[in-house]
Amino acid sequence: MNPADAKHVASGSGEFPRAVGYEVAGVVAAVGPDTEIASGPVAVGDEVLAFRISGGWATDVTVAAADVFAKPDSLSFGEAANLLPAGTTAAEMLHVTGTTEGDTILVHGASGAVGVSVLQQAARIGSRAIGTARPASHDVVRRFGGVPVAYGEGLEQRVRDAVPDGVAAALDCVGTDEAVDTSLVLAADRGRIVTTVAAERAPASSRSPSLARSSSPMPWRQPSC
Repeated sequence: MNPADAKHVASGSGEFPRAVGYEVAGVVAAVGPDTEIASGPVAVGDEVLAFRISGGWATDVTVAAADVFAKPDSLSFGEAANLLPAGTTAAEMLHVTGTTEGDTILVHGASGAVGVSVLQQAARIGSRAIGTARPASHDVVRRFGGVPVAYGEGLEQRVRDAVPDGVAAALDCVGTDEAVDTSLVLAADRGRIVTTVAAERAPASSRSPSLARSSSPMPWRQPSC
């Protein structure tokens, strides 16, 4: 289950019954003539994934071709169904913080689904990532190209030790006060701090459905998601 699915139901807003499930993976059962999906040609029997849709918790679902992509052969259906929620969130975090080649960034929660995707995508664009995680997960951070540091008391100093010149941007996938406060201290430009979790630390005008800038008095720009 994606956390967004749980929040969609637990919010208490709207009427029930309510369609649940923003992402799916499965096999094409029917397709219209001359239809192409987002990744190219498609045929009945092809293995695909789709995001962002509504009502994915079902045995069959009809979705717009533009939201469908070929499933990588190396992924199971379960893995594929969870690929794009984390991947697109990570991509948007890197986008709104303006992360580019040569940047050193701080990633809170680097061993989680979104954090790992941030590490992978940052490596592809030539950015160095310092990733917070519990010690037992440090090998995960290293495996995907990050430099691990343990969260908890003394986090700020440990990050300073790992990157004495500071970080260009901070991306928070955890939402703790420690993560936000450390980001505020260490990021050279407070306009390059983003959190997907700690909405209460962001000014109301900067919030979006999936991303919220960190707390005042930093500047902000509206995420494009």
